[in-house]
Amino acid sequence: MPLHQQNFSRPLSTVAIFGPGLIGGSLALALQDRQPDCRVSLWARSAASAARTAAVFPQVTCDAAEAAAGADLCVFCTPIGAMPALAREIVPHLSAQAVVTDAGSVKGGVVAALEEILGGRFVGSHPMAGSEKSGIEAARADLFEGATCILTPTARTDGGTLTSVQGLWSSVGGRLVEMSPAAHDLAVGRVSHLPHAIASILVDAIARHGDGAEALAGGGYRDSTRIAAGPPGMWSEIFLENKAALLSGLEEFSASLEELKTFILSNDAPALESFLSHAKRVRDTLS
Repeated sequence: MPLHQQNFSRPLSTVAIFGPGLIGGSLALALQDRQPDCRVSLWARSAASAARTAAVFPQVTCDAAEAAAGADLCVFCTPIGAMPALAREIVPHLSAQAVVTDAGSVKGGVVAALEEILGGRFVGSHPMAGSEKSGIEAARADLFEGATCILTPTARTDGGTLTSVQGLWSSVGGRLVEMSPAAHDLAVGRVSHLPHAIASILVDAIARHGDGAEALAGGGYRDSTRIAAGPPGMWSEIFLENKAALLSGLEEFSASLEELKTFILSNDAPALESFLSHAKRVRDTLS
């Protein structure tokens, strides 16, 4: 259930964000804008990444221990596969009160792995605020304004941990929703991961003829395929991490596709119009 905007906690004093991409960079800019008294730092894996980040957000380091030391809250905005090793690296340097969360698009395996390392001081989160663009250059302070931010507490989550992370996403404009890691992966597999897979399939299906038809495309093609321009490495990792939910969604998509083909092959105009009308009604309900 959505949680209405509330002041969940006192203002944060120190936040360390690991990963200066679109999400991490935007979170840094949003906190800088909305909580000017909060000290925010970004951790970058390489000197080259740190140099690019410093052009947008100057408080950047390549030393994970330095970033974690003294932080009230650490936020992992790295690829999900990198999170367990990063957690093991920083855990000796965390204060007793420090809280850790992440912004990954898959929660089941991530939450299990990070709880094993960090215990109750960790809670999973996922701001539904991505873009086909990537990198610190695409970051913007209003990215999370009105965005759904999903929190995935478990029986191991400390109450103070949850309150702190609620306060983080609420402070940057997020609409909070809580669900289990498994429920998250099932739902997001259908509304986020499946659309990305279908957009990629659509691009491939149109381009494979090699006749350059995409050069004639207008808004319909661009709107329906925009997300296929996202980072391939990141999305490949997401697809494999959440493959059960994605494969289930692809099976359901295939069934709908076969149904549509049947209506067209049989020249069944009433059934075709009903199919399209149902899709329009559902799409029109989106806020």
